[in-house]
Amino acid sequence: MQDNPNINILLEAIQDLLMKEILPAIKDNEGLAYKTLVSWNMLGVISREVKMGEVFLNSEIQSIAAYLKENVSINNQTYAEKMDLCRNLNQKLNESILKNKSSIENLEVWNLVKNSLKEKLEISNPRYNTGD
Repeated sequence: MQDNPNINILLEAIQDLLMKEILPAIKDNEGLAYKTLVSWNMLGVISREVKMGEVFLNSEIQSIAAYLKENVSINNQTYAEKMDLCRNLNQKLNESILKNKSSIENLEVWNLVKNSLKEKLEISNPRYNTGD
């Protein structure tokens, strides 16, 4: 694990470079300027994933497992293993929703899915208003 500069500082430094130095220098090249803005945005997603991703992932795993009445443990699992577990639980949740023909009237499922989506949007696009 790196001490300083940590990953968040490094990502912010690259974002600053893109916006303050590179983008002004290439402003007349629309294609390259667009790709620079997209790159800046992707670095923001990565930064938020590093900061909040595992917390949200753990929450999603626990919520879905509780709903499905599955006994899972995330202790001593790597982030990648947790991602696989979460994908598997989501697949089981999808199958349960289809099998039980769950709809928006099933508030337990609705809130579970809605909360998971809100957390994902906080990482991918925090400016998106979910409108609770």
